[in-house]
Amino acid sequence: MECTKQERRKGIPWTEEEHRLFLMGLAKHGKGDWRGISRNFVVSRTPTQVASHAQKYFIRLNSWNKENKRSNIRDIISPNPGAVSRSRL
Repeated sequence: MECTKQERRKGIPWTEEEHRLFLMGLAKHGKGDWRGISRNFVVSRTPTQVASHAQKYFIRLNSWNKENKRSNIRDIISPNPGAVSRSRL
């Protein structure tokens, strides 16, 4: 059975754990080292997927003051589960 192009392009949503690992990797490696974050923190995602997630995350960070949006995985801004989790800036 062959998948259509649209079926293949559907992504698997990021889990809260993957996002926390992404934030930890971002703190350690900094913005732009998507390969390092992928290799050392979010091993379940490719560097391209990490870069795409980061792009959406930073767009969302910049738009928080402009609009109210529904809660999203990218709303988590702290890698620690007990720290500020779904807090808006």
